[in-house]
Amino acid sequence: MTQPAASPLPPVAEFARRARPHVPAVAQTVSVHVARAIGQYADAAGHGRQLVEDAVAAALHEFLDLFDGMPHRDRAVGRQFRALGQRHAARHDDVSSLYAALLVAGTHLPSSLVDAGGPSVDDPAVLGRLSAASHRYLAHLTDEISTGFAVARRRFDHDLSRRRLAEQLLTGRAQERDTSDETTIRKLPAELVVLVVDAGEQAAPEPPEALSDALVLRRGNQVVALVEPADAIAAVETLSEGNDVRVGVSWPVEPAAVPAAYRWARRVITLARRGIVADQPVLDCAEHRTQIWLHAEPELRQRLCQDMLAPLLAETPNSREILSETLLAWLESRDSAPAIAARLGVHAQTVRYRWKRINELFGEDLHDPEFVVQITMLLKASVPLWKAGDQRDFERFQTEAVR
Repeated sequence: MTQPAASPLPPVAEFARRARPHVPAVAQTVSVHVARAIGQYADAAGHGRQLVEDAVAAALHEFLDLFDGMPHRDRAVGRQFRALGQRHAARHDDVSSLYAALLVAGTHLPSSLVDAGGPSVDDPAVLGRLSAASHRYLAHLTDEISTGFAVARRRFDHDLSRRRLAEQLLTGRAQERDTSDETTIRKLPAELVVLVVDAGEQAAPEPPEALSDALVLRRGNQVVALVEPADAIAAVETLSEGNDVRVGVSWPVEPAAVPAAYRWARRVITLARRGIVADQPVLDCAEHRTQIWLHAEPELRQRLCQDMLAPLLAETPNSREILSETLLAWLESRDSAPAIAARLGVHAQTVRYRWKRINELFGEDLHDPEFVVQITMLLKASVPLWKAGDQRDFERFQTEAVR
């Protein structure tokens, strides 16, 4: 049985079918014209021209898909050209070079399709439709570039505004904003939590994309994020996940207190690094507020230490450690010798012996309430330092004693 003959393709569809094999040659020809006309695409290594050639080839395939009017798969060319606009915005370039490249391409595309060894076209209707369709398609690509550029610029301007606001909050210069303009920062919440991500000697990690709605900026080797209390737990998990970092977390504060919370978060990281508080990936300031407070003025602590703890500093390192630990246990609990011994893991008679030595060192001062308050705070700040191996108090005392 004779098969019926296939219906001939319409002239436009026939032209598209016969032109497709010549897309690589046309793309190469157009990229040469663009490189000659626009210097930045004429680099010696050929990268710029290759980018043009790849973009032209992708666009040309989609153009022929649209031109023949038949169903085709989505080639995502629009997203590709929007991304080009976004990349130019990210580099703080304008897009005039891209527009110029499209103009050059549009000038040469129709004739190049015909001249690249493809089908001869003598139907004026097809040529007319080819010219009109190419102009519409190039206008469409121009719009895609403009859209990508505008979106990226708005995002950049928005992020810049948020970084500026974060900087103003951290330095105490922020003012609340109350405006209906969607491109500005919303009014500040009643409370904020300050998160400081410290990478030690390494470079600070890039702020995660998941925190794009937070106030985030990089300062030195640290990343600082200001988040609402309800978002703090998720933000901490995001910032600490997969990174060898410490995250200092303040308790919620009013916006005016952000500079203080920023100091607390940085200080708890420093205390962890020095071994004064337990070193762990997440450092909650609320759990270490006493040590944060006691180490707020390091020079003042050391000066008071030299003056008030001089009898202890004059002891040998081993004697100073056991006597200071025993004295602090008594100051904190006022327990009996057996109770303090159980707390320290020693014999009660050992505590009594140490207490006798402590009374020899401080005498009647231990009955002065003001002295007791001050020495308690000094020991709570200093004993963890000494246990962590920091001997600077002792070394400074020896130097001043020699003088």
